[in-house]
Amino acid sequence: MKRWMGILAVALIGAASLCALPLDDSSSSSWAMADAGLALDYFPDSFAANPALLALEGRSETSFLATVRYLDEISTTSYRQNEVNPFLQRPVADWSLSFAAGRLAFSIQNRNTLAERTTWASYSEYRGLMTTLFQFDWAMGKKPLSFGFTARALAGSERTSIRLREGHSILDYAVETVVGRYEQVEEQSSVAFGMGLLLDYDWFKLAVVSNSFAYSSLEAPLVISADSLLKTLDWGFSFSSPTYDENNQLHLLKAEGALDFLNIGSDEEREVRLGLSLKLQLLPTWSVSLLTGYREQKPLPTDLLQTSFERGLQTLGISARFETIHVQFAYGWPTSWYVQKSGTQRSKFLLGASITL
Repeated sequence: MKRWMGILAVALIGAASLCALPLDDSSSSSWAMADAGLALDYFPDSFAANPALLALEGRSETSFLATVRYLDEISTTSYRQNEVNPFLQRPVADWSLSFAAGRLAFSIQNRNTLAERTTWASYSEYRGLMTTLFQFDWAMGKKPLSFGFTARALAGSERTSIRLREGHSILDYAVETVVGRYEQVEEQSSVAFGMGLLLDYDWFKLAVVSNSFAYSSLEAPLVISADSLLKTLDWGFSFSSPTYDENNQLHLLKAEGALDFLNIGSDEEREVRLGLSLKLQLLPTWSVSLLTGYREQKPLPTDLLQTSFERGLQTLGISARFETIHVQFAYGWPTSWYVQKSGTQRSKFLLGASITL
């Protein structure tokens, strides 16, 4: 019980102290759907995956979204071997602020990751990584075709040694990740420009996105690269059942799904993501959703046509919306368990909360 209380406390501190989670060009609410959603507008910051979503009809004229999340891996081996701080494997916490007005949006995101875990007799040691992202999105077009443009500025910093003492890990985590000094890493600072297209036919949508057709490092000149465009080229499809019936009455259930092919030209980062959502709509602003997803790395182009559970991760989560408050909990596990083989993925859990104004 003491260990599980520690896990929950660290998660809450990670969110409250505004640290961060991986910046993966997706909505803050999509992790339980395997981060799928290039063509799916189901949350105020869905445009993070595709800026063209800002041009969809029915979006709020103005919105402000504040989000905090905490993610960590789960290692049963650390518990069996009675290691120090077994509930802190590779903790990452995230905060983001997004403001959208019409077809323009500005976002700030920040993450703090504790990586390269090493355990000693009375403490665990990590390398701290901090990343801050400033992003501007703009869209234009008219149904069924819209176009979006995004500009991102990324800054990275790190600490070579962060120690979390046994029995003081919660306090140490808060102090080391928030108050501790991080040194800037120039190699991790960059500027990138991306674009997205969206074909909207109400219940069915098609998206094409490139996250980096032009880029520049801290002091290097801007490079427009066809190779980078191809490596970051994404294709996405989505479907969505109607929110209201022909009498303008709210449907009790709403189903949504997305299938994305990411980084099609990159052998290192090619991936397939599939996400499904079933929403119980109690009121227009009150709902509970069951989310599930599957994502798999695809080292070879031919892998897109087949499934390899050794490289897959399945996710399952639940989210709830109460007026302007949104909370979510999700768990992911390696699908290599299904075939009883060793895989590249590890079990993970996520806690998140957001407020929309």
